[in-house]
Amino acid sequence: MKTNVRNSDGFSLIEMMTALVIISLALLVLSAVLIHAIQINVSNDLRNAAIRLTNQTAEVILAVPFDSVRSCGVTADPGSANYSDAYRYDDGNACLNDSPGDYLKYPNPVQTIKGFRQKFNITWNVLELSDDLSQIIIQVAYERSNEGHLHSAVLYKHRKP
Repeated sequence: MKTNVRNSDGFSLIEMMTALVIISLALLVLSAVLIHAIQINVSNDLRNAAIRLTNQTAEVILAVPFDSVRSCGVTADPGSANYSDAYRYDDGNACLNDSPGDYLKYPNPVQTIKGFRQKFNITWNVLELSDDLSQIIIQVAYERSNEGHLHSAVLYKHRKP
């Protein structure tokens, strides 16, 4: 005796393959979105680090006596803007050293961000506007994906009466 089954409770091979293709495409789109979100997150972290380095540098410069402020920097990345071998982050940086170890007051231009080391070039230019007022332009430059980025800030320092 032979019985024909017309209605089965399972899925056919075609239905399973169609579902697998749809799920695969959805996962592919989600992975592309995730990769883009991670790239944006890293870019934001680098920008935030540049802002933090600018603020730390400004705090140090504002704490230095008025007559001791001069154009200088601390640089680590030869591939980025404003690099100068004279602006090393060590006792060999002549414009930072009144005494050994003075460079340690300034932020380290090599930062660890999301598990990798990023090099920054921190420079500042001093423009004397009058005998008791100076304009200081701080610039933090870095490279990301073969693209140069620059964060700038301007501060004014005056001689205390």
